[in-house]
Amino acid sequence: MAFVVVIATNEGKAREDVAITTRSLRLVQDGVIAGLVGTIAMTPPILIARRLRLFATPPPAQITANLSRRTAVLPEPDAPVFPLVWAAAHLAYGAGAGIVFALSRRWLPRRVVAAGLLFGGGVWAISYLGYVPALRLYPEPADDARPRQVVMIAAHGIFGVALSETFDRREKRRH
Repeated sequence: MAFVVVIATNEGKAREDVAITTRSLRLVQDGVIAGLVGTIAMTPPILIARRLRLFATPPPAQITANLSRRTAVLPEPDAPVFPLVWAAAHLAYGAGAGIVFALSRRWLPRRVVAAGLLFGGGVWAISYLGYVPALRLYPEPADDARPRQVVMIAAHGIFGVALSETFDRREKRRH
C-alpha cells in the first residue's frame, strides 16, 4: 500500500512539474515573439531617420560593428553579409528583452502602454546609459548626436508598446 501512495504522490508531482515547465516555456515563447514584434516595430523609425540623414549608421549596426572589430566571431563590418548579421543581432537582442519583459510583466503597470513605455525606456537606459558605453561599443549620450538620441528613445518607446501589446494579447488568448 505504501508503495502505491509513493507512486501516486510522485506521479502527481511529475504532472505538476510538467505543468510548471509548460507554463514557463509558453511564457518564454510569448516573450520571444513579443520581443521580435517590438524590434520589427521600432525599425522603421530608425530607417526613416537614416533616410532623413539624422544619422548615418543605425546604432545597432554601429554596436555590432564595434563588437565585430573586437572578436574573431563576427564578420568584418565591410563584409557583404554584415547587414544581415547586425539585423540578426538586433532581433536576438529584442527577443532576449522580450523574455525579460515576460518574466517581469507582473511587476510592471497593468496598462499596456504604460508598461511598454516604462520597459522600452528601461531597455534604452540600461543599454545606452549603461553597459554599451561602459564596454565602449557606443558613445555615451553626452557624446552622441542629439537627433540620434531622440530617435532611439522614441524607437524604444515604440518597441516597448508593441512588445507589451503583443505579449498581453498572447497571454489573454491562453486564459
